[in-house]
Amino acid sequence: MRRKVFIIEQTLLIEDLSSVGSVSLSIAMPIMTAFGEQPAIMPSMILSTHTGGFGQPATISMAKNLPSFFAHWHKANVTFSNVLIGYLGSELKVYEEISSFLKEDPTKLVLLDPAFADHGKLYSGMSTAVVTRYLKLCQNAQILLPNLTEACFLLEQNVSDTINRHYLTSILKKLSQKTGIDNVAITGIELDNQIGTAFLTADEFHYVSSEKVVGDFFGTGDLFSSLVLGFLLNKETFQTALKLANKWTSEAVLETAEQGQRDSRMGITLSSVLSNILAYKGS
Repeated sequence: MRRKVFIIEQTLLIEDLSSVGSVSLSIAMPIMTAFGEQPAIMPSMILSTHTGGFGQPATISMAKNLPSFFAHWHKANVTFSNVLIGYLGSELKVYEEISSFLKEDPTKLVLLDPAFADHGKLYSGMSTAVVTRYLKLCQNAQILLPNLTEACFLLEQNVSDTINRHYLTSILKKLSQKTGIDNVAITGIELDNQIGTAFLTADEFHYVSSEKVVGDFFGTGDLFSSLVLGFLLNKETFQTALKLANKWTSEAVLETAEQGQRDSRMGITLSSVLSNILAYKGS
């Protein structure tokens, strides 16, 4: 009789896999490994490159494969303690399968990093149906990290022309109330010549930020969300996780900017971040 094997304390990473470019799974896997986690992956789709600067990538859909992957995991008694969810693409079946999986296999911690809109509009190929599916995923999440445009789409309202602390406080409160998620932060907020993350602690507004660096730095959002999860799994508070993630992401941006000959399409460099994680002993 085959012995049942229970795999515990694994962290499942669900987002796109780009063959070229440091984004999404290419970032999340080494970050989680450096934190001492055992990462497992479920590509939401596979691309020849990421979508920034290489032209239209070749893609492989995973929509039809997800049910068989999940079924095999269930049969083999593979379980996951934590899940990070990022870019899922435009196929609605992907969202539905992941939502069903989360309901059937409750986990300790689910971090949802939506990726469907920016600068006031949906990404090319995305529809409002995707927004609805992300809202459904919120039912099983404990951490939510949208950018401002995504937050407003989730709330079915337009992005204001005036961004200030009062406005962001209102958005954060509404988003927490609508999704039922206590730990919500809005990323990529530009205030006072800084760029950073806005969040609430006991209804008090907080903003962790750094000086904005001019240039394209693909993968910064993926790095930030991976760091937040890593810190949370190391027992940091949500506030501390956001502060440290902002600090280390900013350092990675500066390191990347200093590499003048680097092709910006290749994404952010991870050398300093990985060194920081390996030296990290808690805050």
